[in-house]
Amino acid sequence: MSGTDKLDAQDRVILVQVKVERAKKHLRDLAAEILTLEHTAILAPDPDTGVPPHPIVLLHPNNLKKVPTLSFEVVTMAGDVIHNIRSALDHLARQLVLVGMECAPVIPLTQKELRRIEFPIAETLQIYESDKAGKTKRMLQEAVDAIDRLKPYKGGNDALWRIHELDNIDKHRTLFTLAHDFLFTSDWFDGSYLLRAENPLFAGVEAQVEQDIQLEIEKAVSQSQITQSNALLPSLHQLVDFVENLVVSFKPFLRNIYERR
Repeated sequence: MSGTDKLDAQDRVILVQVKVERAKKHLRDLAAEILTLEHTAILAPDPDTGVPPHPIVLLHPNNLKKVPTLSFEVVTMAGDVIHNIRSALDHLARQLVLVGMECAPVIPLTQKELRRIEFPIAETLQIYESDKAGKTKRMLQEAVDAIDRLKPYKGGNDALWRIHELDNIDKHRTLFTLAHDFLFTSDWFDGSYLLRAENPLFAGVEAQVEQDIQLEIEKAVSQSQITQSNALLPSLHQLVDFVENLVVSFKPFLRNIYERR
């Protein structure tokens, strides 16, 4: 902490960076899980009915296929990565509001108003402009202008839109899906779970957003080894790096009243 009774800009960056570091931890854990990839021979369900063949023909080669086998942790960790970087953006927004309240003390925000504070990201420019005021209330104008310059809406800033949409998919709709069948295991249930992905239904406004991530998961798990030169899940890495750099770039707007003198 600084020598004053106020948090300085570096203090606030650290408090936000905690969420980014958590996202990095989930990425490392995700890499470790994917290294456990195996392939298991399973009965191939009938393509029309989805029903496995009768046991009398179980061993016929045409009724067997090999599918990649992974822990369910893979898809949940991918969601955890996204959630933590989205949280980092929201923590940044709250710190910007607190700085604004310190530098221009007036009537404090109510708890309801504080709950509305978040880093504004929207589907369209029009929605962004209509929602921005409530989400950035009491931020200094310089901070709001910096957010505006990021164009945090679909078509304006693809990275921010992907983070926002993927977080909504994972939190409110469904697990990230995969392009082909995967056999999932976990330590909280016996046996395994075949997740079939023929004609998968991709939840979300922008289907391509989730498809990009799930195709990269599939590509990553198809590798026999993960090396330094073959970065795991490039989109997730890029999004984490993007948010980390964004947080640092907002440091000048996190200066307390003493640092501004």
